[in-house]
Amino acid sequence: MKCVPTTDVSSEVGYRIAYIAFCIENSKLGKELFEILEKIEAIDPKNIQFCCAEWFWNRQVNSYVLQVEPDKFKHQDTAILDYKEALHIEKVRNKCSPDHVDVTVIPLCSA
Repeated sequence: MKCVPTTDVSSEVGYRIAYIAFCIENSKLGKELFEILEKIEAIDPKNIQFCCAEWFWNRQVNSYVLQVEPDKFKHQDTAILDYKEALHIEKVRNKCSPDHVDVTVIPLCSA
């Protein structure tokens, strides 16, 4: 992933959605994972969505998406952002990386 330069070199920046898809089992551990992923959305609800993408669900039930993109573009794969918004979205995306989210609390399998 390229970083947005810290100086304004352009008034607009092309952005491709950042997302990860999950298939969550309907179990105690699956519900725990669901709750953890919902909390990530609280980092910046205007730019992080944890939702059920219909096109994923049609292929695989119990599928959910955690995506970073301005809410106004949440149904698009790409968007043109103004420079300051692009810098903000980059910071939000970085807060969702494994370096900032404690992935050790995510339940991986049942015992």
